Amino acid sequence: MILDLEYILLITTLLFVLYFDVRKRKIHVILPILIFCFAIFINYTSNDLQLINILFNVGFLIINILGLTLYFSLKTKALFNPIDRAIGLGDIVFFVAITPLFEFKTFVLFFIAGLLFSLFLHLILLLFKRMKTIPLAGYLSLFLAISIVVQNVFNIKTPF
Repeated sequence: MILDLEYILLITTLLFVLYFDVRKRKIHVILPILIFCFAIFINYTSNDLQLINILFNVGFLIINILGLTLYFSLKTKALFNPIDRAIGLGDIVFFVAITPLFEFKTFVLFFIAGLLFSLFLHLILLLFKRMKTIPLAGYLSLFLAISIVVQNVFNIKTPF
């Protein structure tokens, strides 16, 4: 089975995120906007997804960011802003951009699996090149692109 055009465009955009995040350590603002537009279109044309899932997914992200803020604030004994110190703004925007692609439970599974994938990939790449920061949006883009191909081309059902 071949991929539909919207998935091809989404994967292409995800690969641009991977390239720019790994090479430049920044992603252009247009990339998450394009991802969000493709995700909304895929959500709209899908029978399984509902727009209410976007709100639940964004709520989950907010709870995680607040938890990260609380953790580091308690650890440093001062109010801690995690953006650009613990997690990049591009990473957060990327997470928001992909929220229309998932139901809430699958988003949580993708979130956890994607973070684990990113950690393992980064540890493997550290063997070859020393990096100070993790290009999280890039690694998650690769993980999402692989997931889309596995599900839509090879018809293998994944939990996310």
